[in-house]
Amino acid sequence: MGIYEEYKKKKKTLDEAYALLKDGDFIWTCEASAEPLTFKRHLHEMSGKLHGLVMYAGLSSERQTICDDEYADLISFESLFFPRYLTPLQKTGRATYMPMHLRNAGLDPLYRYKYTGRRINFMVLTVSPMDKHGYFTSGSTAINIRDLVEYADHIIVEVNESNPRTFGDTYIHISEVDTIIDSEDNKIIYLPVREPGETDRIIGKSIAGLVNDGDTLQLGIGGIPTACAVELEKKKNLGIHTEMLNDGLVHLLKSGAITNTEKNYYRNKIITTFSMGSKDVYDYIDNNPNILHLRSAYVNNPAIISRNNNFVSINTTLAIDLMGQCSSEAIGTNQISGVGGQTDTAVGAKESLGGKSIVALHSTRELKQKDGTKKRVSNICPVHPSGTAISLMRNDVDFVVTEYGIAALRGASLKERSTALISIAHPDFRDELTAAAKKWYLM
Repeated sequence: MGIYEEYKKKKKTLDEAYALLKDGDFIWTCEASAEPLTFKRHLHEMSGKLHGLVMYAGLSSERQTICDDEYADLISFESLFFPRYLTPLQKTGRATYMPMHLRNAGLDPLYRYKYTGRRINFMVLTVSPMDKHGYFTSGSTAINIRDLVEYADHIIVEVNESNPRTFGDTYIHISEVDTIIDSEDNKIIYLPVREPGETDRIIGKSIAGLVNDGDTLQLGIGGIPTACAVELEKKKNLGIHTEMLNDGLVHLLKSGAITNTEKNYYRNKIITTFSMGSKDVYDYIDNNPNILHLRSAYVNNPAIISRNNNFVSINTTLAIDLMGQCSSEAIGTNQISGVGGQTDTAVGAKESLGGKSIVALHSTRELKQKDGTKKRVSNICPVHPSGTAISLMRNDVDFVVTEYGIAALRGASLKERSTALISIAHPDFRDELTAAAKKWYLM
């Protein structure tokens, strides 16, 4: 059978695809431009016909109707990224977090099957149109695509003509696909670029001062990384080996600051495991052979990352205690986001010759009280609240940056760490942090 005959045979309507589902099935849906929006947006229509579905939600770009309370019997959710709309569902028992380093996103589901018997019944993802050789691509994400294509019981692809065509571990052959559906509108959801505030710009400037010409970068997303990217325009011959390619890095590429010519590993190539951002990001990666989207087991492996000399990992965190422990995903047991590849890249940077692990955060945040009023609290705390997940161990942080300066923690004792962190805390909280440090025998 030729590839076009096979395509025609596997082509189904959305209703025909839904008819394949059974009560209790586990459905893994992908993220970024591979998120199957049509499949998700209409799944609530199966309410009353199906029960007890479980969906891996990924780094979803929008809240779907299936999240409404009336569909609690239809579906519940799991995610290792934990988009914000899942937080209320966690409190009602409909959503749960999957603790996992991104580098293990392909392997850990296999262990889950081995020890619990839980299979991935369906993997559903958006793909670019099939080429003349019979290959689709998963667009802006590789992460665990190849791992799960080989493992899941049934593969459903949603063809979207707007999905960028990419190189690396994103290829899926027609012979590996079980069911093909069409996108209803061929649209992709883009993330708006968050404009940095004044505090972000101050922090970004300090971070840029820690980066040298020729360094290889991993840069996250948000106000601080965006501000950092603006400051890094002045650098020369930077390289990219990153968990996520985003607007900040694309901006640097277009400015000429990034050339990849001084990388000692994959020289002249951009390495990422997924891309996400505005339309500029997706346009830049489309059919670009200079950008390789490779599986996270490779890109986020600290041993691979460390092959890049002078590797600089720039991450943000929610809060840090006086020992240097970072909570980047939760406050107490309230899950806010996911750890992603933060630990992967920080450890890789520590092992890199000339590398640096940098963590940034605002010194304070506003906390809403039960009476509706807001209270300003310090993001540098003596110890984290009970139950808080530690995303980044104190051993894996070299520099911490706030708007009040830089604390160098690598090789520092607990006394030196607490002293340095208090010096970059908001002045209003330094006295009470000092008192707490003495109470906890940190000074």
